[in-house]
Amino acid sequence: MSSNIRAITASIDYVRTQNGKLAAQTDVLLLRTNELMTLFPIEAKSITDMGVKIGRATQLSKTVIESQKNIVTLVRDSIVHDTIHVKVFSYQDQWYRVSGISDNNSQRLQIHTTDTLTQVVFKGEREKPWLWIFSPRRLQQRVSVSNPNATIKYSSLIQIQKP
Repeated sequence: MSSNIRAITASIDYVRTQNGKLAAQTDVLLLRTNELMTLFPIEAKSITDMGVKIGRATQLSKTVIESQKNIVTLVRDSIVHDTIHVKVFSYQDQWYRVSGISDNNSQRLQIHTTDTLTQVVFKGEREKPWLWIFSPRRLQQRVSVSNPNATIKYSSLIQIQKP
């Protein structure tokens, strides 16, 4: 129980990997189904929203991804008048924030995106459905993102068992 309290209150630690990139690291929570539904009702609802019974879920992972990129590029076919006019634009919704300045022959963009990735691992279909009770269920995963414009290109989960 104390490890769960420590995991909930701890912040994300960033570690440098062998190839020099940063990776986020957190402790793993170990919860029973009723504890999950009591302490994290939104996450429990996301499991059922994906069509998985909470009792069959074996792992749940939720990651919020945020990225930001500043872009400066040339604007072609522009007409320059006696005075330089600067044009400013911005767009914002739940997932994107784009702002920019167009001056002279350059365009400056700032793009900020936020998305949430939710992954649940559960006991799914039976390996041999005709042997219903004697056939074990396969571990399957479902992954979803909150941004309707995003598409999951690849997802894999490897559960490593001790010999």
